[in-house]
Amino acid sequence: MTEPRYPYVHVDAKAEEVELFSAELFALGAAGVEERDATTLLQAEGGDSTLVASFADEASAVRALEAFADRGASLHFVEGDDWADAWREYFHPMRIGERLLLRPSFREVSPEPDVVVLTIDPGRAFGSGIHETTRLVLREVEARVRGGERVLDVGCGSGVLSVAALLLGAEHATCVDVDAAAVEVSLENARLNGVEERLDASTTDVRELAGAYPLVLANIQSVILIGMADALMARVAPGGCLVLSGILVEQERETLAAFTGLEHVGTQREGEWLAPVLIRPRDDA
Repeated sequence: MTEPRYPYVHVDAKAEEVELFSAELFALGAAGVEERDATTLLQAEGGDSTLVASFADEASAVRALEAFADRGASLHFVEGDDWADAWREYFHPMRIGERLLLRPSFREVSPEPDVVVLTIDPGRAFGSGIHETTRLVLREVEARVRGGERVLDVGCGSGVLSVAALLLGAEHATCVDVDAAAVEVSLENARLNGVEERLDASTTDVRELAGAYPLVLANIQSVILIGMADALMARVAPGGCLVLSGILVEQERETLAAFTGLEHVGTQREGEWLAPVLIRPRDDA
């Protein structure tokens, strides 16, 4: 039996090019774009970052390769499913915030009584939880979940943010992502943590969702956040909170300019990454 063969395009980028190049790769048909830099499990191959774009077929990957030919893009194929386990060597338990202990399922931990253990296996989705952008949001989730909240996680990746919210006491989480693999992995991680009955995941566009949520999380990229700003703000309930991430320091002003419908109450920072926090006033109609 022939093993499946997955095409990937690798593009090296400077920090200020990551957002633009990622958007272009998605426009060329990428199902997902992973960013590798000095902080990630697999590190950059050249420049500040390496973008690894996955494609459904070789023809689509070749078109992207040609579009980035002047940037030294390269085409790679992974045979079978061994690639999904490559990150295991680098993924170790990590304490995040005051209470969360992030661990992969294949590593044992002996947590203190007040520690909340968050078990995550990224599989084919992006979002192990150790990148600065994810850690920033996890800290906000820990600080803001008091119990009983409904959470919306836009661009959920591995589901790490939603699962953390549920373990901390949120009532229900809705996860959406453009990548069907992310939906599958989010559901699997919910099962690993025993919260599957309180999590829904789908590829539903955030613009098609109804209702409003006390806590909305969106760890994506600045250019994408700006494009869906109205839809994200519409999903925040009165008195609710929107946490953004995936924003470089130099992108903060432009990004926040798209979210003037909410009150900016603070920005968390780690390294070159920011996570602005915005609130909808309770008397906002």
